[in-house]
Amino acid sequence: MRWRVVKQVARTAFVEFWRSPAAVFWTYGFPLMMAVVLGFAFQPGTPPPVPIAIVDVPGASAMYATMQATERLSVELLPAKEADLALARGRVALLIKYDQDGPLLRSDPTRPEAELARLLVERALYDAREGGIETVRAEVEDRPGSRYIDFLIPGLIGLNLMGAGMWGVGFNLVQMRVQNLLRRLFVTPMRRSEFLAGYLLGRSILVIPEALVIMLFGVLLWDVPFRGSYLAAFLAIVIGGWTFTGIGCLCASRARTIETIGGLMNAVQLPMWILGGTFFANEALEGPVRWVAECLPLTHVNRTLRDVMLESGSLLDVWMPLTALAAGGLVCFGLAMRMFRWQ
Repeated sequence: MRWRVVKQVARTAFVEFWRSPAAVFWTYGFPLMMAVVLGFAFQPGTPPPVPIAIVDVPGASAMYATMQATERLSVELLPAKEADLALARGRVALLIKYDQDGPLLRSDPTRPEAELARLLVERALYDAREGGIETVRAEVEDRPGSRYIDFLIPGLIGLNLMGAGMWGVGFNLVQMRVQNLLRRLFVTPMRRSEFLAGYLLGRSILVIPEALVIMLFGVLLWDVPFRGSYLAAFLAIVIGGWTFTGIGCLCASRARTIETIGGLMNAVQLPMWILGGTFFANEALEGPVRWVAECLPLTHVNRTLRDVMLESGSLLDVWMPLTALAAGGLVCFGLAMRMFRWQ
């Protein structure tokens, strides 16, 4: 492999990227905007009240007064038909209605706020019936490192490494094939290994500043802690970017149309979006789904970044997932070189 050719291809890919305003926006601008929006959405503070409804029948006013005195509940007194509609459309988490046996609690158990509403209502009814119980104190956990935004920022870094790495390589390679640019390169003395290595090198370099910007943004604006090794975090970003560009290259090795690569990319990325641990902890998954989650590269990128940023992880603590990611990237790159077609 001639490294002079590899460097030239990498330089060309780098320059080509900066000449496209749309590519610059979707690689750097959009992830930053998403971090800002989600950061404001999940700021720590007092949780919103849980909405419930009471069917307006004779005798319901006493129940309404009892529920109104509960701080965590937002209560509406509605006619029976309107109350049923509010529950069906998800506007309220729980409905209290009366029958011959007394108050009846109706809710959808698949909604997480429904269980909270039921517990709050039952506690309020117990307090009213028994004359009160010992007050339970509560406090909001908002220390840096324990908030949802602290969990989210490393996940967003991993998610954007995946998106920029896979789409930045896969989509552009197929676009070059559709425009017959790859066919022109085929008649040059350049080997496909040199072309792919150079293209992956150029695109891998581009995803590093994106991840660093999101990380710096989270630290400065949201006070997300960084307690571990800077070197370990940097290597996680570099190796993660390399792995995802390798996957993107493998997906694009045979795809001949934009529609094909779009569907293939979505099929590969969808399990990682859902199970990769970006928006919720995938440690709670069980059975075969947990095994699938553990095989996803995004899981290990997110977990490594959280270990370093939030748990004071060092390079020695995260060398195993980093090694596995690097090996996965090499396998994808090797398969892509064998399967790649110029046209």
